[in-house]
Amino acid sequence: MKRSYTLKSALLLLVATMLVVAGCSKKEETVPTAKDNETATASASRLDAIKERGKLVIATGDYYPFEYLDPETKRLVGYDIDLGQKIADKLGVQAEWKEMQFTALIPTLQNGQADMAIAAMYITDERKKAVDMSEIYMKTGMSLVKRDGDESINRLEDLKGKKVGVKAGATSETAAKELVEQGYDIKIVSYKDTTDYLLDLQMGRVDAAINDYLNQLGYNKQHAEAKLVIVGDPFTEAGLGLAVKQGDTELLKLANDVIKELEASGESKTMYAKWLK
Repeated sequence: MKRSYTLKSALLLLVATMLVVAGCSKKEETVPTAKDNETATASASRLDAIKERGKLVIATGDYYPFEYLDPETKRLVGYDIDLGQKIADKLGVQAEWKEMQFTALIPTLQNGQADMAIAAMYITDERKKAVDMSEIYMKTGMSLVKRDGDESINRLEDLKGKKVGVKAGATSETAAKELVEQGYDIKIVSYKDTTDYLLDLQMGRVDAAINDYLNQLGYNKQHAEAKLVIVGDPFTEAGLGLAVKQGDTELLKLANDVIKELEASGESKTMYAKWLK
């Protein structure tokens, strides 16, 4: 009897051991970690959440001709508004616009109060530290501006001893200071707003101005009576991009896909001609 009991116990122990080993193997093969579950859920649900909400919330500013209030319809219009609508259409939702000061755009994204920001934003290394930015949807740069008919200014070298209007604290002022550092003999006159120094240029209070190329195209279209012209091509290079909260990779990819599709189809050129020419 003792021998039979020992043999039976050994068999039971062997069976139990095999069941434990089999159970462990199955667990290792099929059960993902909690972190894996969270990552998969977040990735799968971001665009679905926007679709379920039924709207894409976009922060923007007031930067003619990219986004501005049409005086007749009282609705936001412009190149960026069209671009945002294309992205919303891709998702199958409505675009809801939040107008604000330019300085509030990035904090609004960081606080989760908007899904993206489109406001003629330069793609810069500094901004990339705070938000994720799309690929370039339009190229631009700093340009030299003069009064139409002024034959004394045809290139940067012609600015020797002349007064040049710029916006204080903006890229135009930075570009002017860099020209001085490079040896250009110019007198920088800084203003609070771009429209102020362009008006002074029109009135002859400054000899020339430095402004963003696209912004100047829009200004010239809106204020043809000012008779200001751009001198040659931009002397710096930059690109405009839209922004999303850091880590919002799925929405950013969709936005980049739309930008590429508009470029490939030629629709981006149509939009450019509509708003900037």
